[in-house]
Amino acid sequence: MKRITNLKLLLSALFVMGWALSYAQISGTIIDKEGGQALIGASILNTKTGNGVVTDLDGNFTINAAVGDLLKISYTGYTEQEITISDQTRLDIEMTSGILIDEVVVIAYGTVRKSDMTGSVASMKEKDFNQGVANSVDQLITGRAAGVQVSQTSSEPGGGVSIRIRGANSITAGNEPLYVIDGFPIDNSNLIEGGGAAAIGNTVVGRNPLSSLNPADIQSVEILKDASATAIYGARGANGVVLITTKSGEAGRTKISYDTYYGHQQAPRRLDVLNTEEYIQVMNEIAVQEIGKEAFTSTDIAAIGKGVDWQNEVFRSAPIVNQNLSFSGGSSKTSFFASLNYFDQDGVVKATGMKRFGGRLNLAHDVSDKFKVTLNFNTSVQFDDFAIDNAETNEAQGPVYAAVLYDPTEPIYKADGKFNHSSNLTVPNPVSLVEGVESLGETNRTFGNVTFNYEVLPGLIAKLNFGSDRQAVRRDIYNSTKTLRGADQGGAAGVTTLNLSNYLTEYTMNYTKDINENNRFALLGGITYQKFQRRVLIAGAKGFPADVTATDNLGLGDPSVAAVGSSREENTLLSYLGRVNYSLNNKYLFTASFRADGSSRFGTNNKYGYFPSVALAWKVSEEGFMPDGLDLKLRTSWGQTGNQEIGNYRSLSTFTTGGQAIYNNSIFSGTQPSRIPNPDLKWETTTQTNIGIDFGIWQGRLSGSIDYFVKNTDELLLNLPLPRSTGFTSILTNVGKVKNAGIELQLNSTNVVKGAFRWSTSFNFAAISNEAVEIGGLTQIVTGNLANVGNSAIITPGEPIFSYYGYKITGIFNTPEEVAASAQKSSKPGYPIFQDTNGDGAITPADQVILGKPFPDYTIGLGNDISYKGFNLNFFFQAVQGVENINVQSIQSMYPANFRRNKFRHQFIDRWSPTNPDATYPSGVAPSAYGGGKVNSLTIEDASFIRLRTLTLSYDIPMPQNNVLQGLRLYITAQNLLTITDYVGWDPEASLRGNTTAARADDNSYPLTKTFLFGLSASF
Repeated sequence: MKRITNLKLLLSALFVMGWALSYAQISGTIIDKEGGQALIGASILNTKTGNGVVTDLDGNFTINAAVGDLLKISYTGYTEQEITISDQTRLDIEMTSGILIDEVVVIAYGTVRKSDMTGSVASMKEKDFNQGVANSVDQLITGRAAGVQVSQTSSEPGGGVSIRIRGANSITAGNEPLYVIDGFPIDNSNLIEGGGAAAIGNTVVGRNPLSSLNPADIQSVEILKDASATAIYGARGANGVVLITTKSGEAGRTKISYDTYYGHQQAPRRLDVLNTEEYIQVMNEIAVQEIGKEAFTSTDIAAIGKGVDWQNEVFRSAPIVNQNLSFSGGSSKTSFFASLNYFDQDGVVKATGMKRFGGRLNLAHDVSDKFKVTLNFNTSVQFDDFAIDNAETNEAQGPVYAAVLYDPTEPIYKADGKFNHSSNLTVPNPVSLVEGVESLGETNRTFGNVTFNYEVLPGLIAKLNFGSDRQAVRRDIYNSTKTLRGADQGGAAGVTTLNLSNYLTEYTMNYTKDINENNRFALLGGITYQKFQRRVLIAGAKGFPADVTATDNLGLGDPSVAAVGSSREENTLLSYLGRVNYSLNNKYLFTASFRADGSSRFGTNNKYGYFPSVALAWKVSEEGFMPDGLDLKLRTSWGQTGNQEIGNYRSLSTFTTGGQAIYNNSIFSGTQPSRIPNPDLKWETTTQTNIGIDFGIWQGRLSGSIDYFVKNTDELLLNLPLPRSTGFTSILTNVGKVKNAGIELQLNSTNVVKGAFRWSTSFNFAAISNEAVEIGGLTQIVTGNLANVGNSAIITPGEPIFSYYGYKITGIFNTPEEVAASAQKSSKPGYPIFQDTNGDGAITPADQVILGKPFPDYTIGLGNDISYKGFNLNFFFQAVQGVENINVQSIQSMYPANFRRNKFRHQFIDRWSPTNPDATYPSGVAPSAYGGGKVNSLTIEDASFIRLRTLTLSYDIPMPQNNVLQGLRLYITAQNLLTITDYVGWDPEASLRGNTTAARADDNSYPLTKTFLFGLSASF
């Protein structure tokens, strides 16, 4: 045994000596080829060992490598190089700044070299993402891609998001894009309908469908915009497609990364309502004019004192913390990426917040040279504390709504310590909503897919893809007896559970062939089946003996007023797809795709839809007549896509509860049809034409793309009116047409590279027009009761869909003579003058005009990245111009439901009075008698803005070579530091239902937060 042990020791020593002799230190310098400056922080990776180093302040590096090892050299904005080691011990490398023409870009069902793309695709890698707080994918890409408008419909932690790619196509169907994560199309559903509505009055909860995915796990996001890129997704491609690719491991030693940040958030401002002193003065003046005496006596005023600033009582400075730990690595056959995430964001509104625990595991294993298995697995649990905002009825809304409107002269508590509820208001005490309402959510979500790739023949790959996405959501709301509603109902509880399932089975074949160096083609064919299930259970109860059980025991409530309901739905898609890509002489590119989609949502006569596309591109720079240093490619495409987002069973005759009848002294409930079936119902079809140019000049120092597109969506799904004799009021029918057209510009430039100083800029611009072309033979559809203030939108040919529709105010009456000579004979001085549009001498609904639109004239994104010797400054501006929003806060202020509600300061300081005849706003006296409508030119506001979205200063601390800690980055970030806008609401981007319809309305939205944070990133 001793001899064997000695032999092992000798062999081990010889192995170590052999390894040491085979590996040598390679030293060198990396510089910019054009300017000769040293490149600081350039990456050198030994792909065999997995060891990597970066260059120092003088561009120098040292790395261990053996003969035959492959070194990969990369630096942001420069063409990547690969060098195989022979017998050299020194490498002096010159890097060329330029377009990475062979960068691989993810597209539908595969990848393509960037230089071979024929479609319009916005590709963003990790370095392109927005910095700072991001609790979901959408916040990484906001403002970064031309023609892609991302807005947070509610800034509540985990709140809803809206993404519009090249405008809005539909009136009644969805306008959100399809999200595909690692090749798995996910369910976009983010609504809970019901929620114990009978008990709590809150009927819709909008949440972010992407919040279960940790943004730190994302490697790239590709946005497919034109039909050439999206048609292969058929009936779900009309609104564009967002492809999300998560990180994977690489062969080499295991890398460990730890990222964390901690910060504080605050509401950037308070809404400018009347303070206590101003409120008393205004209310007294109005009361004298209305009823002849003041609302507050001197005794009242003395007892009130300073009053209460309700916004200060509801808002707070809120902490936020995020921690990510990831591991990646692998061998020649197996690679892995694993991560753990903890995210905790308190809301700036008290008693709101979001907490998420998440984990991811990505594995790839080569079973053999021909057989590969890949697993992508994500699981998370998310806990939400909600503000009860954006409910369907005003008085059911939460503390933000109440804090703006509540009387500042009212105390928080009564003398006995209980909450004070004003007898002059129907709005609840804001603090009672914070402390007396329990509004909790829990979402458990696990999704992922496993793929099997087998090389049947050289170049022919068969792929099986199985995916599953399961969500279990529960929402609990309890209004305790501390609140106005809870006290009236003896406590009100509501529980909603939502279960969503999504299963995918997909088989594709992909064949690629390089005919020679400059000619190649690829063929794709496949079949895919996807099934979606949705189950909802709601229960509500009132009249509890005590608040202590909240929603934990609904059976304690009064059984005579208990409410229960449930539903179950499912839909399926069966699809066949194909695509061909051909490159001729590396100059002329051709792409054609086709998809046949069968959907259970549509009528028996139209179960299948067919969606073709074709694209051509010409690499002009490959022609001999083009000068060196100029990259130029021309693109054009045409194709058709569909939209099936209309809900389930809309083509069928469904039934609902009917009348009751008495038979044999017993009561029987009947059923009755709720709609007329339409066997011809089918998807909306969008036909899109795109012309584009990709270019790069000065060796890629300036690169970009320009696109012009036209999208025509026809066979719109509209509810057309029916004669009353049918027993129904409308039928869902394919009629109508909407057009979107626009131009997009994307630029990237390397402005300065001089020594250790580097400055680069990214810029995007989009101008998109939207127009209703035809609406089933009707001249107009007046719709959009967006915030319970009456119809506020119109759809009419020649105008953008959901244009704001109301009365134009041209001034304020000053004298009885002006009133007598007007179309408003019953008005008084101080009342608004409404435009008599048709000149008939009366103000009627026929006098309404278009007052604005929910779509901007243009959007801009501007980012700058400046670095010097380890320091980096990054800032990003976003601008949205030429868009309006309906401000429901302004409506509540001008037309208060109760006299004693608080009001916007600007409206009542600049209100009409005999001493202020040139005022902008009416007198505030008897607003219910104004006539006209609440939706008017004073409540439709300009929602344009310029925003400094992120500002980050970081420092990369130099690390010694071969140190355990290989990288350490410290940074500070400010988000939403500055917003320039004339909009008087919380956020010009806010929208009550922005993620479910093209219409927008700001109804006491959750405030956008200003955030300051400190973070560090470490790699081992």
